[in-house]
Amino acid sequence: MRKISFCVAGVAVLILIGVGTWIAVSTGTSTPALAGSTIDPLAMMMSVKNLPTSHYVDYSVVFN
Repeated sequence: MRKISFCVAGVAVLILIGVGTWIAVSTGTSTPALAGSTIDPLAMMMSVKNLPTSHYVDYSVVFN
């Protein structure tokens, strides 16, 4: 009986920590440095140069 009550108390503490963290994160404000900045993924992909390429050998159609 002691083990069960200990487990129930542990689960209750973890639930309270999770709910408290959820409330703290959801009510927080965003940082001012990132609030006005936007990221354009298309411009990032178009301007990148000299990326390493990978080479794959397809052995699925090799017959002996």
